[in-house]
Amino acid sequence: RVSTISPLSTINPADIVSMEILKDASATAIYGAQGANGVILITTKHGKAGDAKFTYDGMFAVSRQTSRIQMLNLRQFAEYYNDMVNLGEVEANAMYADPSILGKGTNWQDEVFRTALQHQHQISATGGTEKVQYYVSGSYMNQEGTIIGSQFDRFSVRTNIDAQLKEWFKLGVNAAYSRTHDNLKLADGQEGVIFYSLSSLPDIPVYDIDGNYSTVVREGYTTKNPVALAMYNENLLERQKLNGNIYAELTPVKHFTFRSEVGFDVSSSEADTYKPKISLGTFRQGSNSISQQRNGSTYWSWKNYLTYANTFGKHSVTAMLGQEAWESSWDYMRVASTDLPSDEIHSIGLATSKSPTIGGGFGSSAMASFFTRETYNYDNRYLMTYTFRRDGSSNFGPDNRWANFHSLAGSWRFTNEEFFPAEAKDILSDGKIRVGWGQTGNSNIGSGAWESGVSKMPSALGDSQRPSNISNRMVHWEKQEQTNIGLDLFFLQNRFNLTVDLYQKISKDMLMSMTLPSYIGTQGNGSSALAAPKGNYGSIRNRGLEITLDAHIIDKSDFTWDSNFQISFNKNKLLALDGSANAQLVGYGQWNDIVSVTEIGESLYNFYGYKVIGVYKDLDDIENSPRPEKYPTDGVYDRNSTVWPGDLKFADVNGDNKINELDRTNIGSPLPKFTFGWTNTFRYKDFDLSVFFNGSYGNKVLNYNLLGQGWNGLVHMNSVWYNQHISISDRARLEIIDPDKVYAAGESWQWDVTNVRVANPNTKTPRPTIADPNDNDRLSDRYVEDGSYIRVKNITLGYTFPKRMLEQYKIENLRVYMNIQNLYTLTRYQGFDPEVGASTQDSTGLTFGVDNGRYPSPMTCSFGVNLTF
Repeated sequence: RVSTISPLSTINPADIVSMEILKDASATAIYGAQGANGVILITTKHGKAGDAKFTYDGMFAVSRQTSRIQMLNLRQFAEYYNDMVNLGEVEANAMYADPSILGKGTNWQDEVFRTALQHQHQISATGGTEKVQYYVSGSYMNQEGTIIGSQFDRFSVRTNIDAQLKEWFKLGVNAAYSRTHDNLKLADGQEGVIFYSLSSLPDIPVYDIDGNYSTVVREGYTTKNPVALAMYNENLLERQKLNGNIYAELTPVKHFTFRSEVGFDVSSSEADTYKPKISLGTFRQGSNSISQQRNGSTYWSWKNYLTYANTFGKHSVTAMLGQEAWESSWDYMRVASTDLPSDEIHSIGLATSKSPTIGGGFGSSAMASFFTRETYNYDNRYLMTYTFRRDGSSNFGPDNRWANFHSLAGSWRFTNEEFFPAEAKDILSDGKIRVGWGQTGNSNIGSGAWESGVSKMPSALGDSQRPSNISNRMVHWEKQEQTNIGLDLFFLQNRFNLTVDLYQKISKDMLMSMTLPSYIGTQGNGSSALAAPKGNYGSIRNRGLEITLDAHIIDKSDFTWDSNFQISFNKNKLLALDGSANAQLVGYGQWNDIVSVTEIGESLYNFYGYKVIGVYKDLDDIENSPRPEKYPTDGVYDRNSTVWPGDLKFADVNGDNKINELDRTNIGSPLPKFTFGWTNTFRYKDFDLSVFFNGSYGNKVLNYNLLGQGWNGLVHMNSVWYNQHISISDRARLEIIDPDKVYAAGESWQWDVTNVRVANPNTKTPRPTIADPNDNDRLSDRYVEDGSYIRVKNITLGYTFPKRMLEQYKIENLRVYMNIQNLYTLTRYQGFDPEVGASTQDSTGLTFGVDNGRYPSPMTCSFGVNLTF
């Protein structure tokens, strides 16, 4: 399962000086397997020589969810309910008899979302002498979530010390500690608070007349109260992290530098879940339950570099030899039990269940590496770089542990050539052509995948042990080969700068799980199924173009305007796939249903399902269309067991005049045709204004909230237990053809296929039906929406007080600012947020662009102050 908690959340942003993203092979090759998918370099603040300077950064923010998914209000739900009554699907309800007298009812999204407050404070000190510099900081952040009951707190401290002990000897220590506390509310998936805020009926008040959480029981089924779920259940997560490094740098002889660095990272987490007794109608948690999980991990690394650098004449050379070793280990323990004596005491030791659940595990991985990098620069015109790295990983068996990776890059600054006209430099100030080729490796398959683990297996005869996975001693490194061609152009004395990069990246021997037939034992009950073997089964190609334009549009003494625009194009293709059934990569949804299929020659993650071309308008339309699976071969139609007017008509993709699973096809790609970002920064005297837009175009989103599972989809119209999305207002409305036709007692036109038709035949939304014999709810392009968007991502307005006003107060700098994040999003997507990304409900990692009702991004307005003295 993909983690939904970023490790960056433990880092205080105020400690960061810069973040740099490395993507091309020649730049990432030196990082080996850890740079296989790119490298993010985070530089934190360090001390500077001089008197001590103290800085206070404070911020207060307000967040709220500005978007709402349009569900039926009470009046609209009553109209939908009465439509079901008129079709004979449900019994009449007097409360809905006259929708015109009803109001809007309960908007559950308004009830579970709230205006959330946040404040953050940091104090830092920096200073030192020419020999020793220091930077020390401490910060605290308290952030309410926009879902009721959710909250995040972070406390962190950092110290960075650099000491030039001798002219030839430098020593440094960087260390950071953070502690975070989350009060989580399940938001992602169809058992989450967000989904229930959409599906709960609008005729249910939040509280009953006695002030208790209310609920409604219909036909023996209880609609859950999402506010009660959010406030009753407890899900806490506390994390601690201590990390840093100690380095020594020696320059024993001229041109040579030796650096040795020891790094460490110690992390722990405590996850506590508690569910109290609940009695709301037929929705009951008859006994309370508690679970506690403790995770711990340690990481150490040791890196050594010997670098030679020299310049003679027009020649500059560097040569570096390096060695790196690291080890990471982890363990966890989980205990779950039930029947505590009181909901007020959350102590698992007091649980009286006779069958508690106990789980645990451990693992480790290690890597050793040797590498070298050489560079040659001639006259600042020609630059060559060569990198070699040899990595050995414990994730692979003894025969496949080591692999070699090379990279080569070069650049030519053609504007420094003698033949380049001097007068042309007034227009083209600088120009450079870059080329690069490189290899990196990927060993990210977990520790011990080449051998078999052991798991506990419960059975009726008692508990025992079993292999947890099928081993594969032949699994080896995945290799990624990338080629880059780049062009850097600087115009009008660097006033306009253009960077263009073309790249191709081919991943060979991809690491993934093999798809095996069920009789091998890889399917079935989770306690007995074997995990499929990890192996090297295919190759993928990515090709792309990235363009960056920097412009200093206005540069005057009291007013400047800088602009940065970036646009990226990327296409990928599955080139080969071995050892997998039918040569496909399959991604699954929350309910283990197939949502994406990638075939050889196609791009990754394509959604897979049926294409809707309309609805069956009447009997003639059914008879003259390709036969659906529920077509009555005996000619006897029944609205509850055969296809019926108003059911969806799916495309006969393979042309066999039948509608079945062979007609499933590619129904959209979640990958955008391009993404972009645009930043404009204005400065007028002491004011500064920054505006950042971003967006994507051409990507599709699978709105899994609408799809649901069986009876709980938001557009299924197969029950009156769940609210429905506003789009069902365009549902197929059935009407009688011949109102004068006479029926015998117990019969009606609703059951007569020869006397019923669709009043709005151009709709692509089916009829309401509880039985749904045509399976109108199957995965189709009905649930696939355009995910393109343009977002006003960030606006910051600041004012820096003039130094002449601050000197008398011994203040060096004072800036106040206001910031707005996620101000507005222009999109046609009907969900909360089109920026969905990878699914957290699919452990295969092959599902992308699926909206499971994840925690949406709020609009945040913050006010802050930066004070230095």
